[in-house]
Amino acid sequence: MKKSKVTVTAVLLSLFIITLVIIWRIFIYETPQIKFVKNMGAGINIGNSLDSHGLREYHPEASDLDFETFWGNQEITEELFVMIKEAGFSTVRIPVTWQDHMDESGLVSEEWMARVQEVVDMALKQDLYVILNTHHEEWMNLETDRLDEIAERFAFLWTQIAENFSEYDERLVFEGMNEPRLRDSEHEWTEGTEELRDMVNQLNEVFVDTVRSTGGANEERYLVICPYATNHVEEAMVDLEVPKGNIIVSIHMYSPYVFCQKEDGIATWDASDSECAGYAEDIVMHFNNMKELFIKKGVPVIITEFGCTDKDNLDSRIEWIEFYKEQADSVGIPCVWWDNGSNYQIMDRESFEWTYPEIKDALVE
Repeated sequence: MKKSKVTVTAVLLSLFIITLVIIWRIFIYETPQIKFVKNMGAGINIGNSLDSHGLREYHPEASDLDFETFWGNQEITEELFVMIKEAGFSTVRIPVTWQDHMDESGLVSEEWMARVQEVVDMALKQDLYVILNTHHEEWMNLETDRLDEIAERFAFLWTQIAENFSEYDERLVFEGMNEPRLRDSEHEWTEGTEELRDMVNQLNEVFVDTVRSTGGANEERYLVICPYATNHVEEAMVDLEVPKGNIIVSIHMYSPYVFCQKEDGIATWDASDSECAGYAEDIVMHFNNMKELFIKKGVPVIITEFGCTDKDNLDSRIEWIEFYKEQADSVGIPCVWWDNGSNYQIMDRESFEWTYPEIKDALVE
């Protein structure tokens, strides 16, 4: 009888400890910011459309609206967002390049701002979360001696964007920068130097302060910041300074490069196979680093770009997605597929059919 009482006591004590751990995790990890980002769910990019640039190098008289189809994609229509919503996605990321639509003073053309707003409205009409950013801004090259000049132009751009959308609800999320880096240098796609990482922190601060200062819904709007080059390596993430408030960290991770992007790399994926095991361990490590550096501190993370190119390897692509998403889901990080209408394409923007419905299913399940 005495032994039985001891056993019952031990079981009750174990249940009590488990309950405390669950409650602790809820209150420590499940901040309002973490919950908001979890609700954003699976996402997809509308890449190589509003972020196209360079048209006037070939056609100096091109209008602002001509840029949207310059890189080979169809004009964005409401039917596209209907298709995305019906497929089970909850978020769209709308990359936008602004530099070709700004005058010498940095003023954005009314025509371009109106078109961006029109596309955002189409997505919100389908009750999708929208991530709106600045994408291929070549003037934002991280030359540290130009910090003041870049920061001033950056602040003016975000003042215009934020004021235009100041009364939009929280489903519209602003992302300050896309892959900020020192172009054409040995540090371009690395973790950067301490000086370069500090410059990114300063520009993130400019972005947050600028948007907040415009008032309205922007005072509490969710804002997305990133480390140097939006890089997933620990050295880049560890130096990222995260302001207080409704802040989300953006990370890009096409991992492993040899499978996801390298043309003559590997085309098969099996996490248990010896050829892929090391790469699989790296993916697990990267997500664990995000958990330790951000999630455990109540700071949400979104993989705003990930994907693998088409190498006529559909089954392996699906296996990779399932493995990747399993790791992301285990630490509460949503992922946004990079669809550029070409080698990462999974949706046909003209016929409104899924080019690879199997990949779509793997992403939203």
